[in-house]
Amino acid sequence: MRATTPAFVLRRVRWSESSLILTLLSLDFGRISGIAKGALRPKSQYYGQLEMFSCTEISLSRREGRELDTVTGAVALNHNEGIRRDPLAFAFACLFAEWVLATVTHDNEPVRSVFLLFGEVMNRLAGDDAPWSVICAGIERLLRFTGHGIETGTCTRCGREAGKCPEWDPLSGGVVCDKCLSNEQNISPGLLEYLRKAGSREFNEVVKTRLWPGGFRQCHDLMREFAETRLEHRMSLKSLSVVEDIENADRG
Repeated sequence: MRATTPAFVLRRVRWSESSLILTLLSLDFGRISGIAKGALRPKSQYYGQLEMFSCTEISLSRREGRELDTVTGAVALNHNEGIRRDPLAFAFACLFAEWVLATVTHDNEPVRSVFLLFGEVMNRLAGDDAPWSVICAGIERLLRFTGHGIETGTCTRCGREAGKCPEWDPLSGGVVCDKCLSNEQNISPGLLEYLRKAGSREFNEVVKTRLWPGGFRQCHDLMREFAETRLEHRMSLKSLSVVEDIENADRG
């Protein structure tokens, strides 16, 4: 079967001297993998069309039962050059891509909401928005869109209103009311309010939200712990250390 679909390039792995294995987030087929033969040759038809985080109209040869498709054509729709010109923006884009790779599986199910979200996050990372704000707002939506939404309003055990000062239990999926407490974690009222806002307001409004110094990093770590508990596996998030190194160098 031959198919064409818009797709973002999430990962590139050199397969041979001239070929690439690509992990793609596509509009019509969800997360897919494909081999682009000859993509690294100087005069390849793919030259400049399959860069990291570019949105590409990609043509594929697909065979039922095979996990690896064959790329037969690619035309970049949006190169997202602003991200690749800025080392910090690129590192944050890599971090969000790692979150997508951890939560979206190779089940060939369309994930239109995640595809559109990824494009929105890339656009904002290339703009003037604070990157940590963009990443945290994006992750909260990504978790919801992939079936791992964080419950912040009602107790995850009894279903009653959680109240203003609930405890936090990532194993049960979010907040726990005072009547169901049993040595759960505390959650900062500021983080709880932010997560509630993120789950109920427009993305543009959430991105403009500001937290205290270090607040977004605390929010990221809380969502990471939540995701790892729900997904039942660790997320390496190698790009996080790169983000930290760049930020520390900028502060120095």
